[in-house]
Amino acid sequence: MHNSLSATNPLIAQLGSHHRARVHAHLRQLPADDLWLRFGYVVTEEALRRYVRSLHFSRDAVFGIFDQHAELMALGHLGFDKKADSRTAEFGVSVLPSMRRQGFGLRLLQRVAMHARNRGATQLTMAYVPENEALKHLARSAGMELVQDRYEPRAYLKLDPPSAASLMDETFSEMLAAIDLGFRVANANVEAHRTTSA
Repeated sequence: MHNSLSATNPLIAQLGSHHRARVHAHLRQLPADDLWLRFGYVVTEEALRRYVRSLHFSRDAVFGIFDQHAELMALGHLGFDKKADSRTAEFGVSVLPSMRRQGFGLRLLQRVAMHARNRGATQLTMAYVPENEALKHLARSAGMELVQDRYEPRAYLKLDPPSAASLMDETFSEMLAAIDLGFRVANANVEAHRTTSA
């Protein structure tokens, strides 16, 4: 159960294929209405499993915001177009209901924008269902350009070219994040073992 302390000292880290179970656990905590807003269709448990299995961590990028117990509070999926000449990356995000209104969505968007920029993308895009007011608010907060469409509106953000500074900043911050997350996971495993052994 999350409480007000769960969001203290949040950490943004890039996920790998060994985090699939955590991604699945995060998505399963989202209410059905939230899953529909995130994916644009009714998501069954099997569809959720297929989505998690289909995540291509080496081609795309998945980032999460973790609390001090290594629980995944927010998730961002950055998908790169499979076309070799494409310079567009698409962003999808979800935040646990109890963790909203703390700026996690914006922090993830800013993090993936840096990653996309450093991978050579010139544009970040978000597609969303018209009813998703939270995503529209996020897009406006990030300075994205909103293009209205009756069925699938989109938001666009122009990205600067990568620089030596942006590459160095990301490499350094991700190295520290990986170490931090490793400690959090190890501590969470120790606590879980103590609880089950008590």
